[in-house]
Amino acid sequence: MTDVVDAPGFWRVHCHIGHHPGQWQFWYREQICAVGYPPGAGYTLQGSSKDQSWSGVRNALARMREGDWIVASMPEHRVGRLGRIFRLAVDDAVWDPIVPPRKDLPHGENGRRILVRWDLGVGPIDPSVVVTLPKAVRFSPGEVRATIRAIPIGKLEHIRAAMRDERNWAPIIGAFAMETALSDYIALHPDQLEPGLISHTGLNVRELVMPDRGRIDALLQDRAGTPVIVECKQHAPSTVDVDQLLRYRNLFAANTDWCPEGRVRSILVHGGASRVAPTVAEYARRNGVELVFHQLRVNFISSGA
Repeated sequence: MTDVVDAPGFWRVHCHIGHHPGQWQFWYREQICAVGYPPGAGYTLQGSSKDQSWSGVRNALARMREGDWIVASMPEHRVGRLGRIFRLAVDDAVWDPIVPPRKDLPHGENGRRILVRWDLGVGPIDPSVVVTLPKAVRFSPGEVRATIRAIPIGKLEHIRAAMRDERNWAPIIGAFAMETALSDYIALHPDQLEPGLISHTGLNVRELVMPDRGRIDALLQDRAGTPVIVECKQHAPSTVDVDQLLRYRNLFAANTDWCPEGRVRSILVHGGASRVAPTVAEYARRNGVELVFHQLRVNFISSGA
Protein backbone atom coordinates (compact mmCIF):
# COMPACT_ATOMS: atom_id res chain seq x y z
CA MET A 1 0.00 0.00 0.00
CA THR A 2 1.39 3.42 -1.01
CA ASP A 3 1.51 6.14 1.64
CA VAL A 4 -0.44 9.29 0.81
CA VAL A 5 1.82 12.36 0.93
CA ASP A 6 0.04 15.57 1.86
CA ALA A 7 0.58 18.57 -0.43
CA PRO A 8 2.74 21.28 1.15
CA GLY A 9 1.02 24.17 2.85
CA PHE A 10 1.51 27.83 2.03
CA TRP A 11 1.84 30.49 4.73
CA ARG A 12 2.04 34.27 4.87
CA VAL A 13 4.09 35.66 7.77
CA HIS A 14 3.99 39.40 8.33
CA CYS A 15 7.27 41.26 8.80
CA HIS A 16 6.76 44.31 11.03
CA ILE A 17 9.25 46.63 9.36
CA GLY A 18 7.40 49.68 10.69
CA HIS A 19 7.84 48.67 14.33
CA HIS A 20 11.31 47.19 13.87
CA PRO A 21 13.34 48.74 11.02
CA GLY A 22 15.84 46.31 9.55
CA GLN A 23 13.67 43.31 10.38
CA TRP A 24 13.32 42.14 6.79
CA GLN A 25 17.04 42.48 6.07
CA PHE A 26 17.71 40.30 9.13
CA TRP A 27 15.18 37.70 8.00
CA TYR A 28 16.73 37.63 4.55
CA ARG A 29 20.30 37.30 5.80
CA GLU A 30 19.57 34.70 8.47
CA GLN A 31 17.00 32.80 6.35
CA ILE A 32 14.22 32.95 8.91
CA CYS A 33 10.78 34.31 9.58
CA ALA A 34 10.01 35.16 13.20
CA VAL A 35 7.02 36.00 15.34
CA GLY A 36 6.61 37.42 18.81
CA TYR A 37 4.40 36.50 21.77
CA PRO A 38 7.11 35.78 24.38
CA PRO A 39 6.46 32.86 26.74
CA GLY A 40 7.77 34.99 29.60
CA ALA A 41 4.77 37.27 29.12
CA GLY A 42 2.34 34.37 29.36
CA TYR A 43 2.07 33.41 25.68
CA THR A 44 2.63 29.67 25.92
CA LEU A 45 2.07 26.96 23.35
CA GLN A 46 0.21 24.78 25.85
CA GLY A 47 -2.76 25.64 28.01
CA SER A 48 -5.62 28.04 27.58
CA SER A 49 -5.30 31.49 26.05
CA LYS A 50 -7.62 34.46 26.26
CA ASP A 51 -5.67 36.37 23.60
CA GLN A 52 -7.40 35.80 20.27
CA SER A 53 -4.46 36.92 18.12
CA TRP A 54 -2.05 34.61 19.96
CA SER A 55 -4.50 31.73 19.66
CA GLY A 56 -4.50 32.19 15.88
CA VAL A 57 -0.71 32.35 15.69
CA ARG A 58 -0.33 29.36 18.01
CA ASN A 59 -2.71 27.26 15.92
CA ALA A 60 -0.84 28.22 12.73
CA LEU A 61 2.54 27.31 14.24
CA ALA A 62 1.13 23.92 15.28
CA ARG A 63 0.00 23.23 11.70
CA MET A 64 3.22 24.28 9.95
CA ARG A 65 5.38 21.47 8.58
CA GLU A 66 8.84 21.13 7.11
CA GLY A 67 8.60 21.60 3.35
CA ASP A 68 5.69 24.04 3.52
CA TRP A 69 6.00 27.21 1.43
CA ILE A 70 6.22 30.55 3.17
CA VAL A 71 6.21 34.17 2.04
CA ALA A 72 7.33 37.21 4.02
CA SER A 73 4.72 39.95 3.69
CA MET A 74 4.92 43.65 4.49
CA PRO A 75 2.57 46.65 4.51
CA GLU A 76 1.23 48.16 1.27
CA HIS A 77 0.76 44.82 -0.53
CA ARG A 78 4.49 44.04 -0.59
CA VAL A 79 6.33 40.77 -0.17
CA GLY A 80 10.01 40.02 0.36
CA ARG A 81 10.74 36.49 -0.79
CA LEU A 82 9.36 32.97 -1.08
CA GLY A 83 10.96 30.11 0.81
CA ARG A 84 10.39 26.63 2.22
CA ILE A 85 10.36 25.73 5.89
CA PHE A 86 13.10 23.33 6.95
CA ARG A 87 12.87 23.63 10.73
CA LEU A 88 10.64 25.19 13.39
CA ALA A 89 12.26 26.73 16.45
CA VAL A 90 9.10 28.06 18.03
CA ASP A 91 8.85 26.17 21.33
CA ASP A 92 8.63 28.15 24.55
CA ALA A 93 11.98 26.78 25.71
CA VAL A 94 13.89 28.06 22.67
CA TRP A 95 12.65 31.68 22.64
CA ASP A 96 15.46 33.58 20.87
CA PRO A 97 14.48 37.23 20.29
CA ILE A 98 15.69 39.10 17.22
CA VAL A 99 14.91 42.39 18.97
CA PRO A 100 16.97 42.35 22.21
CA PRO A 101 15.27 42.94 25.58
CA ARG A 102 14.92 46.55 26.68
CA LYS A 103 12.85 48.55 29.13
CA ASP A 104 9.66 48.52 27.05
CA LEU A 105 10.31 44.96 25.78
CA PRO A 106 11.61 43.04 28.81
CA HIS A 107 11.52 39.72 26.94
CA GLY A 108 12.71 41.04 23.59
CA GLU A 109 10.62 40.52 20.46
CA ASN A 110 10.21 38.08 17.58
CA GLY A 111 11.82 35.11 19.27
CA ARG A 112 9.83 32.26 17.73
CA ARG A 113 11.89 31.45 14.66
CA ILE A 114 10.79 29.66 11.51
CA LEU A 115 13.93 28.57 9.65
CA VAL A 116 13.56 28.71 5.88
CA ARG A 117 15.54 28.31 2.69
CA TRP A 118 14.75 31.28 0.49
CA ASP A 119 14.18 30.61 -3.19
CA LEU A 120 16.95 32.79 -4.59
CA GLY A 121 15.80 32.23 -8.17
CA VAL A 122 12.62 34.27 -7.76
CA GLY A 123 12.50 37.96 -6.88
CA PRO A 124 15.14 40.63 -6.24
CA ILE A 125 18.45 39.47 -4.79
CA ASP A 126 19.02 42.79 -3.01
CA PRO A 127 17.14 42.68 0.34
CA SER A 128 16.56 46.45 0.13
CA VAL A 129 14.28 45.78 -2.86
CA VAL A 130 10.90 44.08 -2.40
CA VAL A 131 7.93 43.20 -4.61
CA THR A 132 4.67 45.15 -4.82
CA LEU A 133 1.94 42.65 -5.69
CA PRO A 134 -0.36 43.64 -8.58
CA LYS A 135 -3.99 44.07 -7.62
CA ALA A 136 -5.07 40.73 -9.10
CA VAL A 137 -2.50 38.84 -7.00
CA ARG A 138 -2.87 40.62 -3.67
CA PHE A 139 -3.97 38.82 -0.54
CA SER A 140 -7.64 39.09 0.34
CA PRO A 141 -8.69 41.04 3.46
CA GLY A 142 -9.00 37.74 5.31
CA GLU A 143 -5.59 36.53 4.14
CA VAL A 144 -3.81 39.76 5.07
CA ARG A 145 -5.10 39.92 8.64
CA ALA A 146 -3.11 38.48 11.55
CA THR A 147 0.61 37.80 11.85
CA ILE A 148 0.39 34.37 10.22
CA ARG A 149 -2.25 33.19 7.80
CA ALA A 150 -2.66 30.06 5.68
CA ILE A 151 -2.86 30.87 1.95
CA PRO A 152 -4.38 28.56 -0.69
CA ILE A 153 -1.54 26.69 -2.40
CA GLY A 154 -3.04 27.59 -5.76
CA LYS A 155 -2.01 31.20 -5.18
CA LEU A 156 1.67 30.27 -4.98
CA GLU A 157 2.35 30.31 -8.72
CA HIS A 158 0.58 33.64 -9.18
CA ILE A 159 2.74 35.23 -6.50
CA ARG A 160 5.83 33.60 -7.97
CA ALA A 161 5.03 35.08 -11.40
CA ALA A 162 4.52 38.53 -9.88
CA MET A 163 7.88 38.28 -8.11
CA ARG A 164 9.68 37.38 -11.34
CA ASP A 165 8.38 40.52 -13.06
CA GLU A 166 10.94 43.27 -12.37
CA ARG A 167 8.30 45.92 -13.02
CA ASN A 168 6.85 44.99 -9.61
CA TRP A 169 10.15 45.54 -7.78
CA ALA A 170 10.55 48.65 -5.62
CA PRO A 171 12.84 49.85 -2.80
CA ILE A 172 11.66 48.80 0.64
CA ILE A 173 12.00 52.33 2.09
CA GLY A 174 13.71 54.39 -0.62
CA ALA A 175 11.48 57.43 -0.85
CA PHE A 176 11.62 61.13 -0.24
CA ALA A 177 10.16 62.11 3.13
CA MET A 178 7.73 64.48 1.42
CA GLU A 179 6.54 65.06 -2.14
CA THR A 180 7.94 68.60 -1.88
CA ALA A 181 11.43 67.10 -1.47
CA LEU A 182 10.95 65.15 -4.70
CA SER A 183 9.72 68.23 -6.57
CA ASP A 184 12.63 70.26 -5.14
CA TYR A 185 15.06 67.68 -6.50
CA ILE A 186 13.43 67.72 -9.95
CA ALA A 187 13.51 71.52 -10.03
CA LEU A 188 17.24 71.49 -9.23
CA HIS A 189 18.10 68.57 -11.52
CA PRO A 190 15.48 68.51 -14.31
CA ASP A 191 17.89 66.75 -16.69
CA GLN A 192 17.72 63.72 -14.36
CA LEU A 193 14.05 63.41 -15.23
CA GLU A 194 14.72 63.71 -18.96
CA PRO A 195 17.87 64.81 -20.81
CA GLY A 196 17.47 68.35 -22.07
CA LEU A 197 14.85 69.45 -19.56
CA ILE A 198 15.52 72.81 -17.90
CA SER A 199 13.56 75.14 -15.66
CA HIS A 200 11.01 77.18 -17.60
CA THR A 201 12.82 80.20 -19.03
CA GLY A 202 9.83 82.49 -19.46
CA LEU A 203 8.14 82.12 -16.06
CA ASN A 204 10.57 82.81 -13.26
CA VAL A 205 8.93 80.41 -10.80
CA ARG A 206 9.60 76.86 -9.67
CA GLU A 207 6.01 76.19 -8.61
CA LEU A 208 3.10 77.91 -10.32
CA VAL A 209 -0.19 78.64 -8.54
CA MET A 210 -3.16 77.91 -10.81
CA PRO A 211 -6.42 79.89 -11.00
CA ASP A 212 -8.15 77.17 -8.91
CA ARG A 213 -5.42 77.63 -6.23
CA GLY A 214 -3.80 74.33 -7.16
CA ARG A 215 -0.02 74.36 -7.35
CA ILE A 216 2.12 72.81 -10.07
CA ASP A 217 4.99 70.91 -8.42
CA ALA A 218 7.58 71.79 -11.06
CA LEU A 219 7.41 73.82 -14.28
CA LEU A 220 10.05 72.92 -16.86
CA GLN A 221 10.59 73.09 -20.59
CA ASP A 222 12.07 70.58 -22.99
CA ARG A 223 14.61 70.95 -25.79
CA ALA A 224 11.90 72.07 -28.21
CA GLY A 225 10.86 74.86 -25.81
CA THR A 226 7.58 73.13 -24.92
CA PRO A 227 6.40 73.75 -21.35
CA VAL A 228 6.40 70.63 -19.16
CA ILE A 229 4.15 70.40 -16.11
CA VAL A 230 5.37 67.91 -13.50
CA GLU A 231 3.22 66.50 -10.72
CA CYS A 232 4.88 64.37 -8.00
CA LYS A 233 3.29 61.54 -6.00
CA GLN A 234 4.92 59.29 -3.43
CA HIS A 235 2.47 56.47 -4.02
CA ALA A 236 1.43 54.40 -7.02
CA PRO A 237 -0.52 56.60 -9.45
CA SER A 238 -4.30 56.60 -9.71
CA THR A 239 -6.77 58.03 -12.21
CA VAL A 240 -7.45 60.77 -9.62
CA ASP A 241 -3.79 61.81 -9.85
CA VAL A 242 -4.00 61.83 -13.65
CA ASP A 243 -7.15 63.98 -13.48
CA GLN A 244 -5.38 66.46 -11.19
CA LEU A 245 -2.54 66.80 -13.69
CA LEU A 246 -4.99 67.13 -16.60
CA ARG A 247 -6.76 69.97 -14.78
CA TYR A 248 -3.49 71.81 -14.31
CA ARG A 249 -2.53 71.21 -17.93
CA ASN A 250 -5.84 72.54 -19.24
CA LEU A 251 -5.67 75.63 -17.03
CA PHE A 252 -2.09 76.27 -18.08
CA ALA A 253 -2.82 75.82 -21.79
CA ALA A 254 -5.81 78.17 -21.61
CA ASN A 255 -3.62 81.05 -20.41
CA THR A 256 -2.08 82.65 -23.50
CA ASP A 257 0.47 84.53 -21.39
CA TRP A 258 1.80 81.25 -19.99
CA CYS A 259 1.32 79.14 -23.10
CA PRO A 260 1.08 81.31 -26.24
CA GLU A 261 1.30 78.33 -28.61
CA GLY A 262 -1.15 76.16 -26.68
CA ARG A 263 1.31 73.22 -26.51
CA VAL A 264 2.18 71.71 -23.14
CA ARG A 265 3.45 68.35 -21.91
CA SER A 266 2.51 66.70 -18.61
CA ILE A 267 4.55 64.20 -16.57
CA LEU A 268 3.32 62.37 -13.48
CA VAL A 269 6.29 61.20 -11.38
CA HIS A 270 5.20 58.46 -9.00
CA GLY A 271 6.39 55.96 -6.41
CA GLY A 272 5.15 52.45 -5.70
CA ALA A 273 6.57 50.28 -8.49
CA SER A 274 7.29 50.79 -12.17
CA ARG A 275 4.29 48.60 -13.04
CA VAL A 276 1.05 50.54 -12.64
CA ALA A 277 -2.54 49.39 -12.80
CA PRO A 278 -3.52 48.75 -16.45
CA THR A 279 -6.56 51.01 -16.12
CA VAL A 280 -4.37 53.89 -14.91
CA ALA A 281 -1.72 53.29 -17.58
CA GLU A 282 -4.34 53.27 -20.33
CA TYR A 283 -6.11 56.33 -18.95
CA ALA A 284 -2.84 58.27 -18.81
CA ARG A 285 -1.83 57.17 -22.31
CA ARG A 286 -5.22 58.12 -23.74
CA ASN A 287 -4.93 61.60 -22.23
CA GLY A 288 -1.30 62.21 -23.16
CA VAL A 289 0.07 62.06 -19.61
CA GLU A 290 3.55 60.57 -19.29
CA LEU A 291 4.13 58.27 -16.30
CA VAL A 292 7.61 58.12 -14.77
CA PHE A 293 8.59 55.93 -11.81
CA HIS A 294 11.13 57.36 -9.37
CA GLN A 295 13.59 55.54 -7.13
CA LEU A 296 15.71 57.08 -4.39
CA ARG A 297 19.29 55.81 -4.37
CA VAL A 298 22.04 56.83 -1.97
CA ASN A 299 25.75 56.09 -2.40
CA PHE A 300 28.25 55.98 0.45
CA ILE A 301 31.96 56.68 -0.07
CA SER A 302 34.65 56.61 2.60
CA SER A 303 35.85 60.10 3.39
CA GLY A 304 39.23 61.26 4.59
CA ALA A 305 41.50 64.24 4.95
